[in-house]
Amino acid sequence: MWPSTSPAARGLAGWVGLLFPPHCLICGQEVDGLSAVCADCFGDIPRWAAVCGICGVGVAPGLDLCEACAVEARPYLWARSLGPYEGVLRALVLLVKYGGERAVARLLGRAMAELVVGEVAVVAWVPPDPVRLKRRGFHGAELLGREVARALGLPARALLRKVRPSPEQVGRPREERVRAMHGLFVATRKGHGETVLLVDDVLTTGATAAEGVRALQEGGFGAVAVLTCARTVGQD
Repeated sequence: MWPSTSPAARGLAGWVGLLFPPHCLICGQEVDGLSAVCADCFGDIPRWAAVCGICGVGVAPGLDLCEACAVEARPYLWARSLGPYEGVLRALVLLVKYGGERAVARLLGRAMAELVVGEVAVVAWVPPDPVRLKRRGFHGAELLGREVARALGLPARALLRKVRPSPEQVGRPREERVRAMHGLFVATRKGHGETVLLVDDVLTTGATAAEGVRALQEGGFGAVAVLTCARTVGQD
C-alpha cells in the first residue's frame, strides 16, 4: 500500500515544492508531497507470487515449502522479505544501508510490517558493527526496525550487541559466514519468553539471522521471527 500523508504534511510539501520540487530517488521524476520515491517505482518492487511458509523465499505456486526447508530445520519461527534482492528493491535497500535515507526506510518499514504473521511482542534488529556505525553515523537495520515497530504499534528495542568486529560478509560462502558469525552477538537484557521480531536489510545465507536467534534465546527470549527488506536467491 502506498502510504498517504496528512493534510498538514501535504500543505507543507506544497510550499516546499515551490522552492525545491521533490524528485524520486530512483527515477528522478518529480513526486507529489514528501515522498522519497514515486508510486511507479515503488510499485516496481519485485515480488514473489508464492513464498515458502518457513523461510519466505519464492516458490512455485501451490507449494508450501522450498526444497531446503523441506529437509532442513530453521532456527527462526519464520522469515519474510518484500522480495528478491534485485532491481528497484536492491536500489532502495542500498539507499538505506549506505545512505541512511530515513524517508526510504519509512516506506520500506511500512511495507515490511504488512508481512508479519501472527503475534510478536517486541521488535529488535541485527546490531551494527561499532566501527561502521561510528563511520556512517546511522545503522540501516535499526532505521528499518524502528519504522516496522512504529507501523505495528510495538516497542522497538536494541536487544542485541555485537561483541567483536567482523569482516564484511558480502560475497562470502555460507560456511565462512557461519564460522565468522558464531558467538558474535549477545543479548543486551534478560528476556522472559517474549516473541521477538528481528529486522535486517537483506537475508542471504541465514547465518546472521541464526546467530541473532541463538543470542536472543540464550538471553531468555522466546521464538524469533525474521523480517528483512530483501532476500538473495540461491545462496542459502
